[in-house]
Amino acid sequence: MASAAQIIEPEADRRSEPRLACAGEESVLVFRGASYPAPVLNISSRGTMIESDISPRLGESVMIHFAGCSPIYAFVRWAKDGRVGLNFGCELIVG
Repeated sequence: MASAAQIIEPEADRRSEPRLACAGEESVLVFRGASYPAPVLNISSRGTMIESDISPRLGESVMIHFAGCSPIYAFVRWAKDGRVGLNFGCELIVG
């Protein structure tokens, strides 16, 4: 996943942890028992921002699958304008 990634500048992000931009990376989101394709916009060791048309509740649990990785449990931190911010249930090594 890191081959197409670029680090997003801290000034452009309200969080202290660096995010990797993930142009063209895909994931599959499992939400309320159904699977949805979910392009990855950025990722860090603790969460990701995806594009999706789902309408989740804040704090709702989901599962996300990245190519070549085991499924990861996450919860919804925010959702707005076709984008969803997820926090992972465990810290990932991104690279």
